[in-house]
Amino acid sequence: MHAAKRAHHRGEVVDLATHAANSSRYTDHEELRYSLRSLRMYAPFVRHVYLVTDAQVPSWLDTEVPGLTVVDHRDIFTVPDALPVFSSRAIETQLHHIEGLSEHYLYLNDDVFFAKQVGAEYFFHSNGIVRLPFSSHQIGVGAPIAEEVAPNWAGKNARALLMEEFGATIAQKVRHAPLPQLRRVHRELEGRYREDIERTARSRFRHPDDIAPATTLHQYYALFSGQGVRGKYRTRYIDIGTERAREDLAELSLDAPFDFLCLNDFDTPPERQEEVAEMLRDYLERRFPFPSPFERADVLVGEDDPSHAEVAA
Repeated sequence: MHAAKRAHHRGEVVDLATHAANSSRYTDHEELRYSLRSLRMYAPFVRHVYLVTDAQVPSWLDTEVPGLTVVDHRDIFTVPDALPVFSSRAIETQLHHIEGLSEHYLYLNDDVFFAKQVGAEYFFHSNGIVRLPFSSHQIGVGAPIAEEVAPNWAGKNARALLMEEFGATIAQKVRHAPLPQLRRVHRELEGRYREDIERTARSRFRHPDDIAPATTLHQYYALFSGQGVRGKYRTRYIDIGTERAREDLAELSLDAPFDFLCLNDFDTPPERQEEVAEMLRDYLERRFPFPSPFERADVLVGEDDPSHAEVAA
C-alpha cells in the first residue's frame, strides 16, 4: 500500500518538517472525482487529461475512456533511482516529460476545482504568451526556515536562482488555481538549473532545499524571459481543517465571484477527520453533482477501494 511505503521512507528522514508529510497531505476525500467533474462542467476546451500517480488508480476511475491517460511516475522520471517520491515538488520536475503532452497545458492538484466557465484564453493569449497567476501573498524574506510553509521554501530558493540569472528579485506567491504551463519553459529550466531540478526530483518529501518548477520558478522565468505576462485570476482558498471551514464553504454559492476553488486539507486533527470528510463530501456533491465521463457507473461516491484511500499529489 502507498501509506505503508510512505511510512517506511519517512522513517529514513531525520530533518523532516512537521507539515511536510502529515497524514492530511495524503488523505483522499475523492477530491479527484470532483475536480474532474468541475473540469468537464466548466473547462470543455481541455482535450486530454493526464493523471499522474504512483502506481495508483481509484476504483471509480474508468481508465479506458477516451481523453484520459494514467501516467505512472516510472514513465516520466529521468532519474528513476529517485523513486519513490511523495512530494508534489519532485513530481513537478518531471511533468513535461509526459509523452503526448501539449506545448501549452494546465497543471493542477486534485484539490483544485473549476467554478466558472473558462476558455483557453483565460490562461493563454492567442500568440501563445502565458497569463501568469500571481498572488498578493508574499513569499517572505531571508533564507528558508524549517517550520514555515513549504511554498515559502520554494519561493525563496527560486528567488536566489532568478536574482543571479536576471538581476531581479521576486516577492509574490502564485495562486492556488489551474496553473498554465509552457513545455518549452520547462525544457529551458531543466537545462539552466539542472542541479536544482535534480536535487528536488530526489527529494522524497518536501524539503527546505526544494524549488517549485511548475509554480514559482516557471511563472517568474516566463515573466522575465518575455514568455508570460501577469493575468487576473479569481480564486478562493479554504483550509478545510479550520474551525470556520463550514462557514467558508457555505459562502461559496454558484454566483460567488470566483473562477477557481482550492479546498486544501493542510493539517486536520485526527479527531476531526471524519467530520471534515463528511463536510467536504457534502459540499462537493452539491456543487458538482454530475458524474464525468471519467467515472465508472458501477462505483458510487464513497465506495472507493480502501487500498486507494491515500494518494500522492
